[in-house]
Amino acid sequence: MKKILLVDDNKISRSLLRTLIEDYAAEEKKKLVINEADNGVEAVMLCNNEHYDLILMDIMMPEMGGVEATKLIRANDSTVMIIAMSGTEKPEVKKEVLLNGAEDFIDKPINFDIFFARLDNYFALIESRRDHLSIHEGHNLHGHKTYARTISFFIKDHDVLAEFWEYYLLNTQKASPLLTDTIRVLYDIGSLGLKLNLKPHIWVEESDKNIYFTMEGLSELNPNFIQSILDKNLNVTNVKLKRNKISFLYPFQQNTIPAIQPIKTTQASIVSIPHEEPVYSESTLVSADENHIYDYMDDEDLENINEYLSRLNTLLLIVGSGDICSEEVEEIAYYIDRIGRTTLIYSESYTVARALGALSSTIQKNLQIFIDKSSSLGLFCKTFGLDLMNWIQMVFHDGAPNVNFMDDTIISNAQMLESMLIIAESANETVSVNDIFDF
Repeated sequence: MKKILLVDDNKISRSLLRTLIEDYAAEEKKKLVINEADNGVEAVMLCNNEHYDLILMDIMMPEMGGVEATKLIRANDSTVMIIAMSGTEKPEVKKEVLLNGAEDFIDKPINFDIFFARLDNYFALIESRRDHLSIHEGHNLHGHKTYARTISFFIKDHDVLAEFWEYYLLNTQKASPLLTDTIRVLYDIGSLGLKLNLKPHIWVEESDKNIYFTMEGLSELNPNFIQSILDKNLNVTNVKLKRNKISFLYPFQQNTIPAIQPIKTTQASIVSIPHEEPVYSESTLVSADENHIYDYMDDEDLENINEYLSRLNTLLLIVGSGDICSEEVEEIAYYIDRIGRTTLIYSESYTVARALGALSSTIQKNLQIFIDKSSSLGLFCKTFGLDLMNWIQMVFHDGAPNVNFMDDTIISNAQMLESMLIIAESANETVSVNDIFDF
């Protein structure tokens, strides 16, 4: 049985769509459940509470339009098929909704024959996707079936552990605090295992609603040490520990999960971790009108960042000259990446690190676009470089009102520059946005 959501502020349009789909279901002998929403806000709320196979989304609606609703739904559900519907003739509107996660666009008024043909294709695609996602018992201890696809990390050294950290935090655009804490706990346990000459194995599995992180190969690790790491991260509560492995359940849709007070499932005593273990210090609290110099970063790392910034700003200053080569753009991406990787290991700056990592990756993928747009990017790049220098200078040398001073500015600027390159890339595409499926 498949679930369909109709999103349209026009009740007559929803009624017509429902009738067409019910006629189609009767003719094709398909079992369908159809729900309705009259605006984007309601659609997002419904999708946060349950998974839909197909969403027919109107674009022009009050409170929240279809573009924004599509973007929010897609951020929480990568498998749902979203089809935009509108009577607009503006190609930029169609392009925008497709860039934000819709998979096709249907013009209004609806041509019944074309609509039925498209439904055939939509349901065939949905079935095909399910066939490729076979279900198995998985490695996790929660007893839930997961898709057969898995990601695994064999932690043979700290480089692999760092790769795992970067994959889920630096390269993830919207990592939640719970995901961050979960990855941090796994990192700490893995680091402890490496110190004891163990080589743990991390399995990452998915179901429709959850991600499961399971670490195996911990038979020689004292459970009390694991418990002490968990005690430092009380927000991580969906944990199961058995024999030589531990499993964490992370829900996809964090905003639908009610706040749960931490409950300890065992009475293991808190054991002090040796001093060399990773320690995540809390930010010093200061009043809004008081500046404070923060020293959470290692001196060598700070020195490296200053060197990277010096070289980066030299390159950023020539962006607007219109005479920049691919090697220089690659260097820009490299130094941004270096700064991101250096700041990544500190909890106080991990959000900035993620933004810088994403920007570096986008620049590397769009070298020619960066060169072509360099004249218009010049002033923006210069400002971005100066903001990075001001951030380091004030937080670590002159004093800042809080440890996250200028974080929002740097992240926003990085995302803006990234968006400018992505939009330019999309503008170069020659694929028609009016009809993704060829009927």
